[in-house]
Amino acid sequence: MTTPTVVLVSLLLATPVVISWLWLVIVPFSVVKFCPEECWCDIGGYFVDCSNKSLHNIPSIYLTHVQELVFKDNNITSLKKDSFISKGLTELRVVVLDRCGLTTIDLGAFNGLTMLTVLSMRENWIGEITRRTFESIIGLEFLVLEYNKIEHLDVDVFWGLTNLQHIYLEGNALLNLDPDLFVGLPKLKLLGLGSNMGLQIPTDRHFITSHSLKILDIHGCNASSVSGETFANVSALEALDLNYNSLRSIEINMLRSLSHLSALPLYGNPLQCDCQLKEVWRWCQDHNIRTDFGEGYPVCYIPNEEKYIGWWVLDEIQCEQDNISNKFEYKVEFDKHPDEEIVQTSKIIIAIIVIILFHFS
Repeated sequence: MTTPTVVLVSLLLATPVVISWLWLVIVPFSVVKFCPEECWCDIGGYFVDCSNKSLHNIPSIYLTHVQELVFKDNNITSLKKDSFISKGLTELRVVVLDRCGLTTIDLGAFNGLTMLTVLSMRENWIGEITRRTFESIIGLEFLVLEYNKIEHLDVDVFWGLTNLQHIYLEGNALLNLDPDLFVGLPKLKLLGLGSNMGLQIPTDRHFITSHSLKILDIHGCNASSVSGETFANVSALEALDLNYNSLRSIEINMLRSLSHLSALPLYGNPLQCDCQLKEVWRWCQDHNIRTDFGEGYPVCYIPNEEKYIGWWVLDEIQCEQDNISNKFEYKVEFDKHPDEEIVQTSKIIIAIIVIILFHFS
């Protein structure tokens, strides 16, 4: 080949069009070649999905720049030390191991995953988390451990996770939490502890300590009482989910200690509508704290006259020295939440408009 020809070919290969064409042909070919046969890989090799393949361990993946790895519905019962770094997977940002039958996680299983931000291991059989299991995942922001069998968490189990913002522990078997469990997490915003039926929520001392926590979910934990002391060390709290517990009342001091609170779902509690609760109701009204979210609104179970009536009926109660001074019969309009009446009226109006449009179409 003559020199001018070589130069011409070199220039041609250097053009953006040719380079783009080669990229579109060569890259997909290499991804297909190195993608495990049990998995699906995207065209760039950044996303690998090996879900529902009855895998017993993580297969060899020769695409070392993988960022998202999904292993849902497999049979990976344990994660051994260096499970990911031994496969060359050091650039992972998302790992999903939901419903894999996981029971144990060896110390060092997540070695090398310094870029990982999301780790999900929900609906497994994990009963214990070894101390400092996650210490090498220094960039972790979301940790999902919902619906496992975890009964206890050591005080330093989250040691070193200074970027952690969301922790989901719903549906485990947690009994007691060390109040300093989350102290070393300066960016923690959301903590989900719902549906831990045996979780002890103290009233004579603080439950947890976190000066950054904004959302705390303890719905369905069978809590029978909470106090101002319970949440004394989560002063930044904006939303506290208490749905589906066994609460008959709420201490007004609890609300006074949570000056940033704007949401307090109370649906599914056997509330005793008396003068003490009226004070709580009035506080929520005056401070724009929402108590009705999604599933419903707080309902009076006691006394019988107000049973199954929305707690806004407390507005009709007159109190003298913390005792109800008047007996009243609630009116029909209290059977429905005011917002429900608006919704019903809107539905009727919409139905009329539809009928008119249909008639003239």
